Amino acid sequence: MTCLSLRLRIAVFVPLVAALAAVAVGCALAAQGSTSAGTAPGSLAIGKQLYRQYCGQCHALTEALAVGSGSYSKFGQDGGPSFNDLDVPYALSIDAVTEQFGGHELVVKKLSWPKLQQVSKFVALATKTHPYLARISDG
Repeated sequence: MTCLSLRLRIAVFVPLVAALAAVAVGCALAAQGSTSAGTAPGSLAIGKQLYRQYCGQCHALTEALAVGSGSYSKFGQDGGPSFNDLDVPYALSIDAVTEQFGGHELVVKKLSWPKLQQVSKFVALATKTHPYLARISDG
């Protein structure tokens, strides 16, 4: 009976693990698709506009027509890194602003959560073919 019990356990356990793995893969693909393929053109235009308003003053990005030289009048005095060669994933944009790395203290207070999501989706889509993966640095 022990042998049958072990077989029964395996017969139940293996399909359960396979189903859980399929769900995890599906969730990962859905999350990845939500930042690119699932983004409506109208929201990308809004994301581009938000980028120019809140990010483009400090961060250059050709796709947004932003030169990123810094701004003494609004958000920061120093220009940030150019995104023209950087692949900036959606999650990195969110983290960089909400974790307040390198001068985003004023930006996070001015952007609502939906606006931050829209601009992050725009940045992820606009930079996804750029050659270097962006990373948060402390300096």
